[in-house]
Amino acid sequence: MRRTLLSAFAAAVLPVLVSADTMLCAATDITVEASDPTHARLTCDAVERALIQFENCNIPPLEGPLYIEIVDRLEAGCVGQYHCGKGSIKVLEPSVMGALHAPDSPFAFLPNEAYFQSIVVHELTHAAIADLPCPFETCVVAQEYLAYTMQVMSLAPDFQAAYSAEAGVDTHISRDELSIAILFMAPQIFAQKAWGHLSQREDPCAYLGQIVDGTVLLDRERFDF
Repeated sequence: MRRTLLSAFAAAVLPVLVSADTMLCAATDITVEASDPTHARLTCDAVERALIQFENCNIPPLEGPLYIEIVDRLEAGCVGQYHCGKGSIKVLEPSVMGALHAPDSPFAFLPNEAYFQSIVVHELTHAAIADLPCPFETCVVAQEYLAYTMQVMSLAPDFQAAYSAEAGVDTHISRDELSIAILFMAPQIFAQKAWGHLSQREDPCAYLGQIVDGTVLLDRERFDF
């Protein structure tokens, strides 16, 4: 009887191999397709970590089935993509992602697998906040603020500390520095500013919740002249 119970428990908490290249992450409606089963397991580990973070930090739970595909190429400049309305995410394989990593990136110190998992969390955040309240045409600053800060929060403590040191969290960062111009022109600088800004909040997770429910607006209305 004890062996049967342990087997049932293991089946409940371990990813399920659906086919040779497809894995269902445990206790979720999230399916991962990867040619390398190691990449699928890394993805499911990142999913598990993200779901705990979401629950603890006021990020909405993921709704509906989600399909994550690990690929060897994406459009130029992308390491991950969430396809809004389609319930799908594409992420580059860890080795490919690492080869594209700019040496001056604030994430450059991360091993390929850690960086890969952080990108999975980034894209999962986009999926979770797809219906973020927005009084403007778009709220891309809030979207990326949440995605980048959850990405950094997912890192192991030592990696998170190293990123914080690079981000300059000891320097005061105002909300005005979280601009759409910086996001589009220098997304990695925006990521550092977002993490530094969140780190300076008295209760970071409560602040994220205020962004999610629309109490805090990071975006501004844009005018075309």
